[in-house]
Amino acid sequence: MNFMKTAIISAVGLSTVVATTAIAKDVYLKMDAFPAGSSIGQFGIAYSTVVQKYTDVKIQVSTGKPGTKSAIDSANKRVDLFTTSPAVNFFMRKKMAMYKKVKNSDQMVKELRGLINYGSGPYHVVVYEGSGIKSLKDIKGKKVFLGPPGSLAARTTTLMVAGATGYKPGVDFEAVKFDWQTAATAFVDRQMDVMFQPTTVPSPIIQQFALVNKIRFLGIPAEAMKTEAVKKMFAFPGRAVFSIPAGIYPNQVNKKPVTTLTGWVGLGTNRWMSEKVAYDMTKAFWEHLDEVHATAKWMSSINKETALMQMNMPLHIGAYKYYKEAGFTIADALVPPEAK
Repeated sequence: MNFMKTAIISAVGLSTVVATTAIAKDVYLKMDAFPAGSSIGQFGIAYSTVVQKYTDVKIQVSTGKPGTKSAIDSANKRVDLFTTSPAVNFFMRKKMAMYKKVKNSDQMVKELRGLINYGSGPYHVVVYEGSGIKSLKDIKGKKVFLGPPGSLAARTTTLMVAGATGYKPGVDFEAVKFDWQTAATAFVDRQMDVMFQPTTVPSPIIQQFALVNKIRFLGIPAEAMKTEAVKKMFAFPGRAVFSIPAGIYPNQVNKKPVTTLTGWVGLGTNRWMSEKVAYDMTKAFWEHLDEVHATAKWMSSINKETALMQMNMPLHIGAYKYYKEAGFTIADALVPPEAK
């Protein structure tokens, strides 16, 4: 009896140890993400799904924070994974724009590391056809969502509007304040007249707007491409001209392509992330790229040739080791200090 009791206790103890070991094996990370309907949100879901399926990493996702704030939080160890941007990295390094008054942003950016880059899609400047707004000139006196306050998007779209019209937020129109998640709902509820939304073509968010309403996209007129504001907008890293085709969405009234801006973003971390964790996540992502591509049509553009395109920050040492082993072409500027 005593033997049996001892055996049972030993078995329970052993199972507890085994279970504890299994739990301890998991790595928990915090990711700052974007709404699910956006291209960045879709990428975050695809990445998290594959990583959690094929590694011991568990990812806690939160939305609502501008990427400019996420970069600072990651540099201060408050978040593990976040959306990077070549322009944000540039501004942090130069202590410009939204980082002009941020102490030590030029030092904080040195703590950040890249994992992968991808195209985030063009800026859709969308209005309901019933609004009577036909061009950016018509937004005077209207309620306009430029992007979350303090975000890179808001700075970018402010330059776009200035170049196309000369208008200033708070003077010529009202810049309404929402995060990405609530902005989409607010546009559906007609709490704004114009919405600037960077996302893929086609986009689930835009398709939602066009379900029962006719929509129109506003573009950058040809003459505005020569203005200083628009030139400045395109001059920062990770920017390019893009044309949204006519007829790409149901209920889209545009008969001709619309000229706008597109950009590159990425997934980043900080230098304190475990080398093994970064390596395992990167390997899982690329070895199961077919599952990523199946998530959304636009993700088929993510491949070996585009993975490090427009990246202007060092890779994480773990990601770097995987890319090197897998035969990716790595520019010298992306080699992390930890590998030198």
